[in-house]
Amino acid sequence: MKLHRKEYRNNYRNYILSTITEDGEGKNLNNDNDKIEYIFNKFHDEFDYEIKKSGKFKAMSIWLSGLPLSIDHYYDDIVKLAVKMGSIDENPSDKLRNKVEQNYFDFMAEIVLSFKRA
Repeated sequence: MKLHRKEYRNNYRNYILSTITEDGEGKNLNNDNDKIEYIFNKFHDEFDYEIKKSGKFKAMSIWLSGLPLSIDHYYDDIVKLAVKMGSIDENPSDKLRNKVEQNYFDFMAEIVLSFKRA
C-alpha cells in the first residue's frame, strides 16, 4: 500500500541506517547519529573531488551507485524495496518499475542528504 511521502521517506531513512552496523575499523555503530556521521565522513573521504566537480547531490548519487553501503541494488530488489517501504503499490506497471529502477540512486541520494537537514 502506497504511503504518504513523509512516511515512506522515513521508512527509507530507517532502512538505510539499519544496513550500517559498524564503521570501517569494525567499531560498532549503535545510534543513528554515529551512523550518519560515518556515512558522511566516508562520502567526503572518498568523493570530495566529485563533490567539488559535480555538487553534493550528483556526487552522492554516483557514490551510492558504487555500492559503498549495503543497500539493495538489483532491479528486482529495488522494486520490492519500494513496495515494502510504501513508495509504490504492489504489482507496479512496467513503466513504473522502470522509473523506480532508473531513479533509484538519485532517490537514495536525496534521502541520505536529508539526514543532514533533519
